[in-house]
Amino acid sequence: MQTNGDMTHYSRKVVNGAESWTRTVIKDVLWVNTKAVNVIRSGLLDANAVEVYIPTQGREIAIKPGDVIVKGAISQPLDTQYLLGDLKREYADTVTVKSVDRYDFGSPHLHHLMIGAG
Repeated sequence: MQTNGDMTHYSRKVVNGAESWTRTVIKDVLWVNTKAVNVIRSGLLDANAVEVYIPTQGREIAIKPGDVIVKGAISQPLDTQYLLGDLKREYADTVTVKSVDRYDFGSPHLHHLMIGAG
């Protein structure tokens, strides 16, 4: 699979009402931005989306809906001093994961995750 960069994954966890984020840089992904507009009866609706393809051969990657991903390798952790809103303001390609599909059939070289986000 051809890749075009890296991404940073922020995994969200809530324990006893306290939210925490774990940051992981994932190398060699294919990040695809889609810019679109849907026309509905009441007017225009933004339909921008992101698809990310992550080759999984030889690595275990756990991403779930609700997690946050950012295009590029980001060194900034999310904590009480640097919040999710700060991350979104600083990095335009910050999106929330909506779907995760695992494709692990066929040749091992074709195994990958497809992440849908927006």
